[in-house]
Amino acid sequence: MEFGGYAGNILHINLTDGSIRKQPLDADLIRTSIGGAGINIRIAHDIIAPNTDPLSPKNAVIFGTGPFNGTFIPGAAQTISIYKSPLNGSFTQSSGSGHFSHFLKSSGYDHLVITGRSHWPVYITIEDDNIVLQHASDIWGLDSFDTSDELRRRHSPCSIIPIGPAGERQCAISITHIDKDSAIGSGGLAAVMGSKNLKAIVARLGGKSIEVADPGRLQRLVQELAEKISTYHGRTRIMSGGSTAMVSGLISSGAVIRNSSELISYPADIDNVKKRIYEMHKALRKKIACAACPMSDKDRIDLPGGITFYDTATPIEMAAITSSVSHGRVSEGNAADRYALALKFYDSVNRSGLDQSYNFQGLADFVITLYEQGIITKADTGGLKLDRSYDTLLKLVDMISMREGFGRLLADGVVEAARRIGNGAEKYLQNVIKGQFVNLDPRLSGFLPIHLGMMVHPGYPHKNAASMGDAYSIPACTLEELKEEASRCGVSVADINRLFTGDSFNMGRLTKHAEDFFGLLNTLGLCHRLNISRFYSMETLTDLYSAVTGITVKAADLKQSSSRAWKLWREINAAAGFTPDDDRPPDIWFQPLLSDGRQYDLYDYFLKRPLSREDVEGYLEEYYSERRL
Repeated sequence: MEFGGYAGNILHINLTDGSIRKQPLDADLIRTSIGGAGINIRIAHDIIAPNTDPLSPKNAVIFGTGPFNGTFIPGAAQTISIYKSPLNGSFTQSSGSGHFSHFLKSSGYDHLVITGRSHWPVYITIEDDNIVLQHASDIWGLDSFDTSDELRRRHSPCSIIPIGPAGERQCAISITHIDKDSAIGSGGLAAVMGSKNLKAIVARLGGKSIEVADPGRLQRLVQELAEKISTYHGRTRIMSGGSTAMVSGLISSGAVIRNSSELISYPADIDNVKKRIYEMHKALRKKIACAACPMSDKDRIDLPGGITFYDTATPIEMAAITSSVSHGRVSEGNAADRYALALKFYDSVNRSGLDQSYNFQGLADFVITLYEQGIITKADTGGLKLDRSYDTLLKLVDMISMREGFGRLLADGVVEAARRIGNGAEKYLQNVIKGQFVNLDPRLSGFLPIHLGMMVHPGYPHKNAASMGDAYSIPACTLEELKEEASRCGVSVADINRLFTGDSFNMGRLTKHAEDFFGLLNTLGLCHRLNISRFYSMETLTDLYSAVTGITVKAADLKQSSSRAWKLWREINAAAGFTPDDDRPPDIWFQPLLSDGRQYDLYDYFLKRPLSREDVEGYLEEYYSERRL
C-alpha cells in the first residue's frame, strides 16, 4: 500500500450470485476522502441509486474503517456504516465500535460492500482471502446476543455484527450491536441485512498487520495522549462506573411523556433510588473496552442466579433505566428489584434488535397516548390494554420485533404507524425529525448546538454531531469556554472572531464547523464519545494522520476533506428527496411543556431569552449559508 494506515482493499460481496471481488483502494480516493465515512459516502454515491427501494437487492450495506483503525491510537475502534434506510428512505450513517474494524483490517480490507439477496439465510465469515457464505438456517430465529454467542463459539477469535428477530422481519426501527455491546444501525441497518437474508457478518482475526509511515513519531504522539488520559480527573470515575458515571447526576427530574406535552415528576425518593442504583451498578459491572479504548466504559452486568446483561450505558439508556422507576411494577420493591427489572427490559429490547433511543421509547409513548385519548381502542390492539406499565412495554417489544398483531402497525416507525392507524393519529406526531424521535427535549435544557445539529443531521437526529465537547452539550457555559472548545476542534482564529460577537455566538454558522470535526472523527475511525474525543484537537489529529499515513497535510486540509464529505452526504440525501423542510424544528418545541403547575418554554443557550420558531429557523438559514447550500 502506498500509504500507511490502510489495509489497501475494498471487499465486495454479492449475495445473489455469491461473487466476491477484492478492489484495490485508490490512492486518489484516499487523498480526497481519507477513509471511513468519507470513502463510504463516495461508494454509496456511486453504487446506490437515489430511488432504490431500501429493502431490495439493489440496496447496499457498506462498512468502512479509517486509517487510525488497527493502530494503538486511543479510541481508534469505530466502524462506520451507510445504507439506504427503510425507515425514511435516507442515506443513513451509523457507527459502532467493539473490535470489528481491527479484525476486518487484519484480513486486508478497509471497506466492506454487500449487495444482492441470498436465496437462503447465510452469514459471512471473513478471514484473509478466505471469504465464505455460510448457511445460517440453524441460527435464523436466534436473538441478537445468542447469535453472537453461537458464532463466537464457532469462529473465535472474531468480531460479529448479527441481527435479531426485528431485523429478520425487516422492522424499520431495527438496530444491532457489534460484539453485543456497541450499538450500530439506527434507521434499519438490521432490516436491510434481513432483507438480504444475511444473519451476521463475522470478521475473524486475519494475518495482516497495519503498517504506519513513522512508527517513532506515532509512538511519541500516543504517549503524550496516554499521559493526558491517565491524569484526566474523570478517568477513575469512568473506569469505576462506565459511561453511567458521566450522566448519573445529570438525569432530568422527570419523564417527558404524552407526545412530549407533559413532564411527569419522578417519585419523591428518586434521588436516593438513583444513588443506590448507581452504587449497585458500580459493584456489579465488569468493564468492557472496545479495541484501543483506555476508558473501559461499557458494561457486562452479572446478577445473582447466573443472569448476564450487556449494556452500553449511554446517557439516554441510563435516563431510561431511572425513568422506569415511575412506571408500573418497576416502581415496586427496593432499588435492587427496580434495577434488575430495568436491566431485563433493556436486555429484551437489545436482544430483539429494536432501536430504543431514537424509536421504541417514543413510539410506545405515542400509541399509549393515542389509547388514552380514545384514538385507538382494544379493538385496534387485539385486546391489549395500552398503559405505561412494565408488562405492557415488554409486550410491545415482543409484538413489534415479531411483527405480531398490533405490532405489525408499529414495526416501520411512528410516521408509518400514524398513517396506518388513521383516525387523526398523524396530528399527534410530535418531537419527530426525519421520522425519528428527538430524545433530548430542548425545553428542559435550553436550545443547544446539539439540537440544531439534530435538525440538520442527514438521515436521523443524531445527538452528538454538533457537539464540540462539554461546553456545547450543556447550557450556559461562558463564551471563553465555548471559544476554547471551538479552537480545539479546528475553528480558526478568524472564524472565532467572526462567529463570537459581544456576549453571544452565531449558533447556526458554528454548527457547520462542529459537524466538520465530528465528521473527521468518523473518517479517521475515532470514537466520538466525549470521554475519548475530549483529548483530541485538530492539531493532534493532523499530527497523528501524518505519522500514520505519511501524507503531510495542514489542519485546514483535513477539515476541508471532512466538509466535502458532509456536503456530498447532504447531496445524496437531497437526490433521495430530502429538502430543507425536513430540517425544520417540531411544532411542540414552541409549546409549553407542562409539569405540576409549572411550564417549560424554549429558551436560548444562555437561558435568558425565549425563542420563537422564527428564531430557530434563523439559525437554520445561517447554517445553510455557512455550508453554502
